[in-house]
Amino acid sequence: MKHMMVLCLLALLAAAPPAEAEEVPPPDAAVKARLVPFFEGLRAAEKTDTAHIARIAWWGDSAIVSDGYTGTVRERLQARFGDAGPGFILPTTTFDGYLRAGVRLLRNNWTAYNVIQGNLSSGLYGIGGIQASSWGGASSTFETQAAPFTRVEVFYRAFPKAGGIQIFADDAGSATETHDAEATAPTDQVWRWTAPEGGVKKVRVRAAGKGETVLYGVALERGDNGVVLDAFGLLGMRARRWLNADAAHIKAQLAQRAPELLVLNFGGNERVDGDLSVAKHLDDMKQVIAFFKAGAPRAACLLVGPIAHGETVKGKVVIDPDLKTIYEAQRKAADEAGCAFFDTLAAMGGDGAIAAFRKKKLIGGDLSHLNGKGHKVVGGLIADWLLAAYDGWKSEQAAKAP
Repeated sequence: MKHMMVLCLLALLAAAPPAEAEEVPPPDAAVKARLVPFFEGLRAAEKTDTAHIARIAWWGDSAIVSDGYTGTVRERLQARFGDAGPGFILPTTTFDGYLRAGVRLLRNNWTAYNVIQGNLSSGLYGIGGIQASSWGGASSTFETQAAPFTRVEVFYRAFPKAGGIQIFADDAGSATETHDAEATAPTDQVWRWTAPEGGVKKVRVRAAGKGETVLYGVALERGDNGVVLDAFGLLGMRARRWLNADAAHIKAQLAQRAPELLVLNFGGNERVDGDLSVAKHLDDMKQVIAFFKAGAPRAACLLVGPIAHGETVKGKVVIDPDLKTIYEAQRKAADEAGCAFFDTLAAMGGDGAIAAFRKKKLIGGDLSHLNGKGHKVVGGLIADWLLAAYDGWKSEQAAKAP
């Protein structure tokens, strides 16, 4: 039953047509200046005579768990710059509803630890926030109906007497390749596996046994040019929970992925905190920005404000007033850290966003979570804004050329 529900939701997200949306104001000069490292990556990916993949690392809460609007942004950017794959995917989760657009996910028998709870003294959760472990037999399968995968990266922990890792390509009955995860001293490593010519449509990653296997995630890519967007959404996440993770560990994991754009997309859960204030949320966001930038110091950074959240007051649907606190803090955090800021609330229609989205049937009855059509709209708004900023920057660069 759960498997059928996942497939149905995937179909809904993929098939939902775009709806009419508010117009996004053009990005200003400051925004374009702060996104230059990412734009340089996009320009390199756009050139067909050189190999370059522009990678995005996007952290958030339940708003991106189903890869709804992040999936739309990925789709739009890949249509323009090239499809380099679905990116980093968790082997398992501690919650339901985790999806990746364009990829069928199956997972069995892992033990999972979530950075939100912070119950690992080691702080080793990987850049996706979930550590998966097994003493043998657990597996995760990733299947695409799009172009085949050509590269697989398995992020894992190596240590003495660690269990091996197996890859089963397509419908192979026995392991296509087995990787030894043992090491004389504990260390984080990446197994990079190249698919045979023509690529593979299905990849199964399995704990081989004869010791404990510890995984952080599997990155799936294709080709040599284009865009990859790694979506790291966790149900119930608050930005500050990322500080439960070991800083050196996250820094090293990020260096392996080498993103050119870091996106922080929080605030939907923080808005209900009893001790919420501009000062507190500002401090939280500044700490988390610095936490992630340590692993990708040359990358551009972008804060995406939370989607509109509403409540009913005397029979009238209004915006949750605590969003103003969140937005004020995040704008300040972005400015102080040199990050760009996308005003999702303004793009959705400002104070009238919830009423408009409910009227157009783009948001759920809780007035806090988008439906499939709503995700398409918001993803389109963000993609339009990013592409407008890139095209403006590119035109300015061309005008400066001798």
